[in-house]
Amino acid sequence: MMEIGRVCMKTAGRERGKICVVVDVLDENFVLIDGNVRRRRCNVDHLEPTPKKLDISKGARTETVLKALEEAGYEIEPWKLRRKEKAKEPKKEKPKAKKKVKEEKAKKKAKKKAKKEEEKAKKAKKSKGKGSKKQKQSKKK
Repeated sequence: MMEIGRVCMKTAGRERGKICVVVDVLDENFVLIDGNVRRRRCNVDHLEPTPKKLDISKGARTETVLKALEEAGYEIEPWKLRRKEKAKEPKKEKPKAKKKVKEEKAKKKAKKKAKKEEEKAKKAKKSKGKGSKKQKQSKKK
């Protein structure tokens, strides 16, 4: 049976041939793995255990697993290291160009509103000159 901290090699799937570590035993057929693979549930039949066992706790974080693998002499995949570095970088400030865009949108809305009001005013003027036939006849008399 697999135990927590056991170093294994994947034998199936797209991560075939990569080194991983058992982080948690889910049941007799499945374990949670991490290391040079994505952290995921894996079938025990798809793993080949090695004689090495790392000293990690149940449910250890990815950083802890990678550090333990590195100390044991295993190479860490570059994409795992890049991901780790990105998390430490501070967020960049967003450019202030968005304010200009918002101002332009507000101006466009104001122009549309002004046009609608002008059209309403024109319609109101036209409708003032018009009346019903009876009103026109009574005015003529």
